[in-house]
Amino acid sequence: MSPFLAMPFYSYMRTYKRYAFEFWENLSPAQYGMVLVVVFVLGYLMMKSAR
Repeated sequence: MSPFLAMPFYSYMRTYKRYAFEFWENLSPAQYGMVLVVVFVLGYLMMKSAR
């Protein structure tokens, strides 16, 4: 990836990182568990499809 293409991506990440942290702070334990399960399932599916 060229630096020119990466620039808007980094600014995008910087602006949305704050929203992501606020979202993470407001998660209840049940929602936190659901997010972990979803991430685990997505990771497992990606591993299976990669093979």
